[in-house]
Amino acid sequence: MKLSSVLLLLPLGASFAPITRLNGFQHPRLIGRVIDPARHALEGVEVIINRRAVRTISSARGVFTLEVTPADSTIAFRRIGYRPVVFSLNPLPRSTDTALVQLEPSAVELTEVVVSAEATKPVRYAFSTRYDDVFRRQRIGLGTLVPREVIDARLGATTEQLLDGIAGVRVWNRPPKRIRLARCQQPGGILVFIDGVRQVPSVQASSEQDNSGLIFKPPSRSSTPMDMEPEVEVLERINPAAIEMIEVFRGASEIPAEFHWNGCAVIAIWTRER
Repeated sequence: MKLSSVLLLLPLGASFAPITRLNGFQHPRLIGRVIDPARHALEGVEVIINRRAVRTISSARGVFTLEVTPADSTIAFRRIGYRPVVFSLNPLPRSTDTALVQLEPSAVELTEVVVSAEATKPVRYAFSTRYDDVFRRQRIGLGTLVPREVIDARLGATTEQLLDGIAGVRVWNRPPKRIRLARCQQPGGILVFIDGVRQVPSVQASSEQDNSGLIFKPPSRSSTPMDMEPEVEVLERINPAAIEMIEVFRGASEIPAEFHWNGCAVIAIWTRER
């Protein structure tokens, strides 16, 4: 923009050099440009008249244009990150005047910010994602978790004995070993997963039984007592020292989609990272 003349605005309380109005009735038009100390144009600067009305905003080139009236006494410039300035409009500028306004940077001091967070898993698992799904299920209230601390505290207990003490779970250690859940009474209704892999019970096949492994069927009448509780046999193959945590889903309504099957309970065992 070619400037015919430059009008340096003075601080509030000072006045412009003597000026003359055009035709006495025409409102003078003030054209100006807002810059920073490096003389870069400032965009988005609010031009405020009489300390209350935002009359215009500077363009991408820092240029602003507005009409002033005899009722206008002050003009101010404001933008976040810069110190606002206020100038007097007494007397009014001439239509041929161009204002050059410089804003000084000003750091914006924010009020105190408090950041809080809630852990989604114990700190010792911070650098591992192996058990993230386990903690996700616990947050939404699915199943009961037997953590490593409980396993360590019950030193010498067998894997199935680690389940004893969970509400609704009953473990018989005298022959034949049995696991019973209050909401899962059907024989063969409990399925075991190890590290997310479904374990197929080692039940002797018979002419009356489907042993395909896709869906566990209740044992036939000729089955032995051990066949009636195949999940105990699966659990006995796991050393408690190798277990990091156990999830127990005690009823069909608790079983998440990743462990879904046509039974009524799931025992999910997660081994320790190597």
